[in-house]
Amino acid sequence: MKGRDASAEAGRAREVAELSKKANELLKAGHVEESRKTFLEAYDIDDTNPYVLVGLGDICRKGKDFRQAIKYYEKVIERESYNVFALRGIGIAYRGLEDYGKAIEYWEQYIDLNEDDYLVLTRLGDSSKKLGRYPEAEKYYLKALDASEGDKYIYLGLGDLYYKMDETDKAIEFCDKLLEIDDNFINILTMVGNLYRRKREFDNALPYYQRALAKDRNNIYAIFGIGDCMRGVDDINGAIEWWEKIIAIDAKNLNTLARLGDAYFKTDNVTKAKEYYQRALEIADHKYALMGLAKIHRLEGNLEEAVTIYRQLLSREKMKEDRVLKELYETKQEQKKLAGANNS
Repeated sequence: MKGRDASAEAGRAREVAELSKKANELLKAGHVEESRKTFLEAYDIDDTNPYVLVGLGDICRKGKDFRQAIKYYEKVIERESYNVFALRGIGIAYRGLEDYGKAIEYWEQYIDLNEDDYLVLTRLGDSSKKLGRYPEAEKYYLKALDASEGDKYIYLGLGDLYYKMDETDKAIEFCDKLLEIDDNFINILTMVGNLYRRKREFDNALPYYQRALAKDRNNIYAIFGIGDCMRGVDDINGAIEWWEKIIAIDAKNLNTLARLGDAYFKTDNVTKAKEYYQRALEIADHKYALMGLAKIHRLEGNLEEAVTIYRQLLSREKMKEDRVLKELYETKQEQKKLAGANNS
């Protein structure tokens, strides 16, 4: 009797193994539904088999059914807390749910068992960065770098991390390493341009924006950056020329409308400056468009209109800054001076 039971059990185990192998082959070939059905056949025979449970978890995860995937992975981890496939998969599923803390928890267990997996170390860096845990993110990225031969996504992660940490030189260093491998990351090209612009190294910034435009001639970030480089070297007409290109692409680009207002004001073209400030203000009460319009009111002697704008700005909680107060003070002084002259 015992022999027959053992033989039957061995037969079931062989059947589950064969079905699991077939399901994995179907999955690798891209036949997801056939693979799912085959795994479920195996599951009906043995609902505790870790290969079957991980396979079903992987299929659910790839289909973005992350909660169901987690249930399958958890059944494995309950019996085999060391199962690296389940630990890796459940971390990815939690990341899919944007529960980065949980993803980190499981991936850390995985890394304890497989410390040289630079892909998971990179994911740990990405998730820690998402949570604002920058020192932890740096630690994981650097471990990933040690474990790899220079994966572009590690460089991407480090470049973005140092950008967020305001470590400009390190951000440029790692972004450049990424671009040496693959220069199709247009957002990184513009980011490096922005970093050099932040350092006021406009000549270094320009080539990155130009490389971005060579790949996407309507890239607004690159066009804006070139215009701001022109402004940075006091070529205001050059800045206007580039920023006008943005408005030709996107007539309601709020920040560019306000910047154009400022640029035209600097060239003493008050009519055009007012036009662009007003176009910006038709979209939203943009702080700098309002301040620009207030300056025009002062220039034209409409001091009360300028005071009204400054008070409007100061009434906003986030607008209580020295520049607004200074300009309001100056306008009030101008009013007093004018009133004194009229009374004399």
